[in-house]
This record gives sequence, C-alpha cells and structure tokens, in this order.
Amino acid sequence: MSEIIDSEDSGSRLMKAVQAIAIAPKDAKAIVDDYTEQARSKGKNATDDQIKLKVADKIISRYAKLAATSGGATALSGVIPGIGTAAAVLGGGSIDMALSIKFQVDMTMCLAFNFKNGLSDEDAVHMSYIIAISGALEKAGSAGATKIASKAGVNMVNNYLKGAALTTIKQLFKAIGINFARSSFTKAIPFGVGVVIGSAAGYGVTKFVGNQAREFFVIDAD
Repeated sequence: MSEIIDSEDSGSRLMKAVQAIAIAPKDAKAIVDDYTEQARSKGKNATDDQIKLKVADKIISRYAKLAATSGGATALSGVIPGIGTAAAVLGGGSIDMALSIKFQVDMTMCLAFNFKNGLSDEDAVHMSYIIAISGALEKAGSAGATKIASKAGVNMVNNYLKGAALTTIKQLFKAIGINFARSSFTKAIPFGVGVVIGSAAGYGVTKFVGNQAREFFVIDAD
C-alpha cells in the first residue's frame, strides 16, 4: 500500500492537491443552473423548494456515480484539470484520497449554490470543504466528529465561516489523513492501488456525504 497521509505536513500537501483539482465556483454554478433549468422544464408547477430538492438529488447522484468510477490517475489526466499538479504535490503519497475528497467537495459546492441564494464564492469554497470533510469523517466513525446534518452542525459551520474557516479546513485535512489511516475505513477504500476509489465504497461514502450536506442546507434554511 502506498504512503498513508498521517502528518501535519502531509495534511497540508493533501489540501494543496485537492485545491488543485477542485471545481471552480463558476463551474459549480453552471451545473446548478443547468439542472435547475431541466427541473423547471419538467415540473412547471413545482415550487422553488421542490425544484431545489430535485436538483439536489441530481447533484448527489452525479457525484456518487463519478466517485464510483474506477480509473488510474494517468487515465484521468485529460478529464480532471490539475490532476498532474495534484500528483506532483503529493509526491509518493496516494492521489486516490485527494480524488475522493475532490468529488465530495465539488458536490457540496454545487449543493451550496443550489440552496443558498447570493452565496459568495469565498464562503461557498470554505463551506464546501468544511461540510464535505466533516461528513467523510463522520462516515469513517471519527471520534468527536460533529453531525453535520443537525442544528449543532449548522451552527458550527456558520461560526467557522465568520473567521476561522481556513484554520478549520487545515485541521480537517490533518484529521482526515490520521483518521483514515487508523480506522477500518481504509480497508473499504483501496487508496494507492491505481484507482480513484473502490466502486461500492466510493459510491456509498459520497452518497452519505451528499445526503448529509443536503440536510444541512435544509436545516440551515429553516
């Protein structure tokens, strides 16, 4: 098995790798706009809230399927911008973890723009990292992980966005490396074996994170 990310320095490299391949806010908005237009054309009498839920389901389904797709990093170099940079940043470490987090961050950013009107690009980026990684840690059974889809989770994220977002994101990247290395969750996702992530595990984890993120935004809107 390739080197498991389990130090603060490696957590920083993982963060840089994910940043190199994560979706840009404008591209996330374009996906949401396209899905919203499709949903409105099929449900002309649907309310705005109903449209948002339909779009959320399509977003989660999209990224769960992407996460379930097997393929080496080399094969993805022409599909995911920045993959070469991410691999170079990680060096001997696994690119697989960065790819799995990328799909979850991208999905969460799309969900953020879908549910929150007028959200700034900066807040969308920070919120996406915090929610996506927190959700993955919760799925991995990380001790002390806050349930994102709860009032406590909403309050936590909103408080972080007021000033400690970057510090929190750095801490989460360090935590996810350590927790994935120590927990049985690593056995479900074959990091470092030349694939993005195992099909069933990738689909399940991303679906879980997506559902938690969707509920987060529904609670946040109440």
